[in-house]
Amino acid sequence: MAISRILLVSGAANFSTRDVWEGYRIGLSLIGIDVVPYPTFSMLKVLSPESVCSDILGTALDIDNRIDCVVFVDGLCFRGKRSRIPQSIRRAGIPTVLIATDDPYEEMANVETLYTHRFTNEITCASDDSIYLPTASLEFPTIARLSRPRYDVSFLGTVFEDRLPILLKVAQHCEQQQKRFLIAGKLLAGKDQFQSLTYTDVRERTIDNPEKWEIYSNSLATINIFRESEQAESANPRVYEVTAFGHAALLTGGPRKEVQEIYGETVYHFNDEDSVTSSLDDLWEHEEERIERTENAKQITLQNHLYEHRATKLISQLRSASQNATGGEAAEHQIGWIIGCGRTGSTWLAEMLGDLPKIKRWHEPYFGRLFKHLQDRPEDYHRPASFFSKKHQKIWMDGIRKIFFNMIDDRYPQIGRHSLVIKEVNTPELYTWLQSVFPSGRMIHLTRDPFDTLDSYLDLQKPGSWNEKFGDPNDPLASANVKRTAKHICSTMELAQTAYEAFPVENKLQISYEDLLKDPAPHLIACGKLLAIEVDPAKAKQVVENHHFNKQQKTGTLQFRRQGRSGAWKTSSNFTSEVRGIANEVLGPIRKKLGY
Repeated sequence: MAISRILLVSGAANFSTRDVWEGYRIGLSLIGIDVVPYPTFSMLKVLSPESVCSDILGTALDIDNRIDCVVFVDGLCFRGKRSRIPQSIRRAGIPTVLIATDDPYEEMANVETLYTHRFTNEITCASDDSIYLPTASLEFPTIARLSRPRYDVSFLGTVFEDRLPILLKVAQHCEQQQKRFLIAGKLLAGKDQFQSLTYTDVRERTIDNPEKWEIYSNSLATINIFRESEQAESANPRVYEVTAFGHAALLTGGPRKEVQEIYGETVYHFNDEDSVTSSLDDLWEHEEERIERTENAKQITLQNHLYEHRATKLISQLRSASQNATGGEAAEHQIGWIIGCGRTGSTWLAEMLGDLPKIKRWHEPYFGRLFKHLQDRPEDYHRPASFFSKKHQKIWMDGIRKIFFNMIDDRYPQIGRHSLVIKEVNTPELYTWLQSVFPSGRMIHLTRDPFDTLDSYLDLQKPGSWNEKFGDPNDPLASANVKRTAKHICSTMELAQTAYEAFPVENKLQISYEDLLKDPAPHLIACGKLLAIEVDPAKAKQVVENHHFNKQQKTGTLQFRRQGRSGAWKTSSNFTSEVRGIANEVLGPIRKKLGY
């Protein structure tokens, strides 16, 4: 599945699932996904439910929005008559995804007909058709720990009927011990019972993030109460959120297996109304131990349980599931483009990768020439009558994708069982479009010292060279020709660098020719990982040995493979003082930017 832009639809509830939706909004953005947020809970304040449904449908299907996938967080609002919304979107050909946040407390009917892919926050509800995707936390800003927080214990959330007995027990214990207790959030039960207590404060309202951070930083401990269920074993968002903030110690219960497995004794546990008070006494009494456990829990969350981690898994699972479909489009994430400039070792790298198991090589298809017109006449992107008009971009881009993948299917019918690396260093006009056309594709940016690259380009223009078409063979070192060649190199490298910087971080890799010369094997392994192929280190070393420069035929001056080393320009006869002056003038800035 090609995923570049997601419509992220929240539920209608203005409390816990809002945090999950917000987490994915930020987490998906952090991994390079363009997110169109739709906060249903906010839109219902200004629009009727039917208007909200129509608005979601219009947003998803509007071709100008270029939505690739619609993710519904919780989905409870879209049951009954409103189930037509995910169903309509799916029937229109846009994949729909459900992240169920209320399992096992709420059931939804006919989900298999509404959602292309399903995920659940509860491990006991996971199945072959519903992938386990736990909740998580955002990474909070760093705030100094207060030496004397205002509250000895706090509770943030909704006071459901089944949570009330524990909270009353805590409130009564705080009265006896003269400890400050804060309850903040929605009170669906017990409001009158807290009002007469001296040491218990109640904030009955929606708690936004700044106020939430203020409460955590002003609490020695925060209590998390799981809703009653014989089936549930997973952590809720509060567990991850409190531990990620790392100020208040987490006191959580009743017992849940997964919480114990993840956090162990870094958080405090209670089993019932009696053990909750003894746990409070313990954490109040032993300050040093409480702080140490809190810091350890924070590290556990930051390392593995942020929404950035969950978003990565979500996208990975969606792409993995799409591999069950046939054709190259389903394996887009296994197609890697080698970009950069000619004369940088791209053929050598592509040949080595193509000799690894489960990786095939496509040598210079010149697919990028389809974008040459837009490079030569960029104003046509904004000209309404142009075929490449921005207004009709989705149509012509989908057509280009279709042509490409039809060709892939014809040339590489087993794509998916293997990956594909495409060497395309001679059509730089493609680079700025790669992310838009192939949002799930992979990029390998190969760099080389621009001076060495220029030296190689000048050599290939000499009489008797292997290349008779590039530049001026009559006088390759003429000032005009050197300047023209240098500008070509500069332009190509700048386009490649700009495209690389804009590409999603998990989908790209940068390798320098100089590092490749030192030890190619680790870079081949890294490229394999990028293309979803595990490369055996022994096989990588064997391939490197087979492609050693000394084993190549027709090497040396005027040959395609010249020297197989870096820094050749320093002693090259091509680099006269005049050539070096032009090189400094034209290539100096990009050379510096690339770190040479």
